[in-house]
Amino acid sequence: MKIIVIGYGRVGRQFVSRLDTDVHELVVIDKESQILEKFERDSKVRTLSGNATDEDLLREAGAEEADVLLALTRDENTNLMVAQIAKVIFNVPKVLAIIYDPDREASFHELGIEGLPLTVAGAQILVGWLEGSAGTDQAIAQMMKPPASPGPSRVKVRPIEAHDGSFYVIIVGGGLVGFYLARDLLKGGHEVTIIESDPAVHELVAQQIDCPVIVGDGSAPATLERVGASRANILCSVTNHDQDNLIACQVAKFRFGVPKTVARVKNPKNETVMRRLGVDTTVSSTAIITNVIENELPTSNFRTLLDLHTCGVELVEYRLDSRSSVIGKRLKQIDWPKDCNLVTIVRRGEAILPRGDTTFEKEDTILAMLHRTQEEEFRKLLFPA
Repeated sequence: MKIIVIGYGRVGRQFVSRLDTDVHELVVIDKESQILEKFERDSKVRTLSGNATDEDLLREAGAEEADVLLALTRDENTNLMVAQIAKVIFNVPKVLAIIYDPDREASFHELGIEGLPLTVAGAQILVGWLEGSAGTDQAIAQMMKPPASPGPSRVKVRPIEAHDGSFYVIIVGGGLVGFYLARDLLKGGHEVTIIESDPAVHELVAQQIDCPVIVGDGSAPATLERVGASRANILCSVTNHDQDNLIACQVAKFRFGVPKTVARVKNPKNETVMRRLGVDTTVSSTAIITNVIENELPTSNFRTLLDLHTCGVELVEYRLDSRSSVIGKRLKQIDWPKDCNLVTIVRRGEAILPRGDTTFEKEDTILAMLHRTQEEEFRKLLFPA
């Protein structure tokens, strides 16, 4: 059995020390490399250092072939995000995560995430279950039972309505991004509540802005209920941690029916994952700046004009030069990628509607609508070298 363990803390260490590595293939991931140094002498255990919410790191760990993934870190939201990536992206058959808040456990149980209130003693039960020891099936089954009172099930997402033109917006994260966002929304006549987990930041923000500022965990159902999430039109989670922003948006949408959720994303690679897991809109300042730089480079022959995240379609601009293999060819002579649509050709400042007999010339600018997965194929067709 191939097992991936996320987090080599107290529970993770106890679990690994009890597992028979002659029988199971084990990969351990922890964000702190020094914690993993003791594994260097054990060639049977593979270790990786980094943030396990990174899809590429999980792929490197072999998540696509894993039988079990255990998210055992001390951070509940990290466990939930990793568990969902394993389940949804990599289709890992059995995914278990430490969840400390029983109310939150009920929210994610229906997503196929088993919540384990594990202690060190629980690690031994889990090892016995994995290795088929007698008497452990009932124990692990009992541990994985959802709470007796799971609370409200996933609610229907409400339409986003504002009869008087104003919205009620909940902002999770009271740092600079959250502060200036709230200030602009208040100027626009919207109702705003800020949730901030750090008491010192809360105190500072509360003194400088005229709206409710609440101390609490913005991803916790109890906190969102306290600020009236059931009537909110929009929730924006703009903390410095992708996992906190993801879980806050998910709880808001699926527990309280908030129509629109927006998440700040630090790691651009998490944008696709987070949208797939239910976040309506993601904003990555890193990706935006990178895109601007690439588009403005004088050596660049292409740039993305429009990216429709929800359906994976892009409007891309290509400038033909002497390297292009399509110069002198007619449009109908070229084997274009499937479902690719040439919108227009700009030649010497004039727009030309592409036809089968249209011949491409040097310095032509092509505007094409295509799926994101076809972009590389389309580029190689125009510039094969």
